[in-house]
Amino acid sequence: MQVSKTLEILISLALLYFLFSTVVSLIFEWYSHKTQKRGRFLHETIIKLLNDPVNKSYGTSLYSQYSINQLKKNKDSYPQYISSSMFADALIDIIGTQSETIHFTNVFDSSKSKNLVEVKMEEKRFSDPYERFQKGVKQMNYSPLKSQLRAFHEKTKDYPELKKMIMDWFDDYMARVSGWYKVKTKRTLFHISLLVSLAFNVDSIAIIKKINSDETLRKDLVIQAEKKINQQELKAIKIDSSKFFKDYEQAVDYIKKNKKQKDEIEQMYLNRLDSIVSEIENSSIPIGYYGNWQKAHGKHFLPIWICGILISSLALSFGAPFWFEVMVKTINIRRAGIKP
Repeated sequence: MQVSKTLEILISLALLYFLFSTVVSLIFEWYSHKTQKRGRFLHETIIKLLNDPVNKSYGTSLYSQYSINQLKKNKDSYPQYISSSMFADALIDIIGTQSETIHFTNVFDSSKSKNLVEVKMEEKRFSDPYERFQKGVKQMNYSPLKSQLRAFHEKTKDYPELKKMIMDWFDDYMARVSGWYKVKTKRTLFHISLLVSLAFNVDSIAIIKKINSDETLRKDLVIQAEKKINQQELKAIKIDSSKFFKDYEQAVDYIKKNKKQKDEIEQMYLNRLDSIVSEIENSSIPIGYYGNWQKAHGKHFLPIWICGILISSLALSFGAPFWFEVMVKTINIRRAGIKP
């Protein structure tokens, strides 16, 4: 019986942290959207990837390339996502452009030699993009980037193979970038988690005491956790892209396809946040600054309360997916045992 009670407490806490972690995630996504945090970080990492002081800033050239430039919302913004296919096409294009030569010829009037009629542009370029890329690499001064690009050409036979190799190179790099981004955002997530914990008075120590002593509340929270799991599994099966984003790329594609404007995107964040907050309010979770909440810790109220808030802040910074997995696994363990 004691094991069953412990599992119920863990499930209740996992539900609590899952709901509030979702609030933290939504606030963080809204903050990233407003400050263009993703776009700026992506820009920095691509500039670093294509850094070549011996030749020129290919990262800057990539962002000036037409197809990439069209992803910007305005001249001061950066694309928040660049597909590997688009990156490969743009890089092959800007490297190949180095092999092109353009000459301008002044055409004068036959009767009056000083009367300029027109200026003719003569462009010399290779029509095959694979050959253009090879000639463009040859025009570069020796550098580590040139060696890398030359190796791509030497290991491939045609444009599709070259594009595939550059795409794989970019995807591998982006996998590392994702890790860097997570590390960089941990501090921001903790700060947001701390603000959410203070705003809602999410005191883990007081909550654990309440859940442990109130059997009715504990049972209700377990039932709500089971319902939440069933709802999320159903959403995952239906893949309702308007409500359930598997990752950021899917969210961006959805926004593009549905031509979401800036105000609509912000309203989407607010609607989802309002939905989660309403769910928290209806869950009977013991939070907030009401009644004699200070009495939960007795004499040494302040230090224990601070510890409870810090524990909650640290827990919420782990993210909603982590606590959802904890909730699922704990419920599965409980289901595997003898039903009380």
